[in-house]
Amino acid sequence: MPSSSNTTVFVHSGWRCSSTYVWRRFQALAGVRAYYEPWHEQLARVTADTLLLETPDNSGLRHPGGAEPYLKAFEVVLDPAGGLRNFDAGFALDRFWIEPEASDLAQQTYLEGLVTAARIRGETPIFACCRTLGRAGWLKRRFGGFHVVLIRDPVQQWLSFYSLRKRPRPTYFELCHYVLLSEMAGGEALSRALLGETFDGVGGLDQRLAAVRRKLKRAPASVSFQAFLAVWLRSYLKALPDADLVVDVDRLARDQAYAREIEAAIEAGSGLKPDFSDCRAPAPHGIAPPVQWRKAAREVVDLMDLHQAIVGPRAPPILFRKLAPAFAAVTPAPVGSVTKLGEALGGLFGGSVVTRAPAKAYAATAARTDGSRR
Repeated sequence: MPSSSNTTVFVHSGWRCSSTYVWRRFQALAGVRAYYEPWHEQLARVTADTLLLETPDNSGLRHPGGAEPYLKAFEVVLDPAGGLRNFDAGFALDRFWIEPEASDLAQQTYLEGLVTAARIRGETPIFACCRTLGRAGWLKRRFGGFHVVLIRDPVQQWLSFYSLRKRPRPTYFELCHYVLLSEMAGGEALSRALLGETFDGVGGLDQRLAAVRRKLKRAPASVSFQAFLAVWLRSYLKALPDADLVVDVDRLARDQAYAREIEAAIEAGSGLKPDFSDCRAPAPHGIAPPVQWRKAAREVVDLMDLHQAIVGPRAPPILFRKLAPAFAAVTPAPVGSVTKLGEALGGLFGGSVVTRAPAKAYAATAARTDGSRR
């Protein structure tokens, strides 16, 4: 069994995918330093005071954890001038799908600092983040460690985004997916089909988020869902080949035998044994946005030319298992004439309903989309 004294654990997930819960279970163990969202752009401006301000109780995100600050683990790497040592806000979404062999000394130096800060205190570093699915291979090549990938029913995951909306404003999570899709290398045709225009990707993350917010704040629900699904698919196709353990968080919450198996697998791979006995599935979201799930999913898969990646002989089985039941199990709200008119008007304000792409668009999007144009 590997010793926890020389193991680094990475927990990779998307947003609203139970990563906060899993991080909390690692954080509860003795002898660990569990870093929460170490790629979040807010870390560029934290101070000793603000580090302790945000907690699950006051976040508004329905997270477990009470009054314990999310970011307390970072106190050992604070820069006296503000922010964390060697951290740059651009890390949050830049090079989101970085290739394993690519060089990025800035990110590498930052991570090495976090690992060292834990090691010199005799602690095991844990990294739990919603921004690393596309970086899993790069991180594994440089830092080794034990890599856990969390996956959730994509419809419920997206509904979790949507349920946090303060209408008509999209959530931060939706905006991040718009930015990622607009900057996906090789995905220009898909981005134009979904988002209605090409974004130039100029400026820092705040500026790019503001740009998609201006153009897509009234985009129909179908655009939000399809942009999410496109990023979801690309992210998991990048992460799953490098996973040492894949955790179905829907099953973790309802199957105690499965939870015990996951605990044992983590212990075997890392020497650490988090306790998932209190894991509970959230109630299904009661809202029913006007999205025709099956049609929307087929269109995204067609535009990304991913049929073989999902159902072919080398496809990760978990992808098909998560997609098929999810789209069959959710009944969309009736899409009547008023809704159709609203969707059409929404498209005029920065979003467009995806229709079947012409043949040349299929050819363009069949190109590699593993990287980022930034």
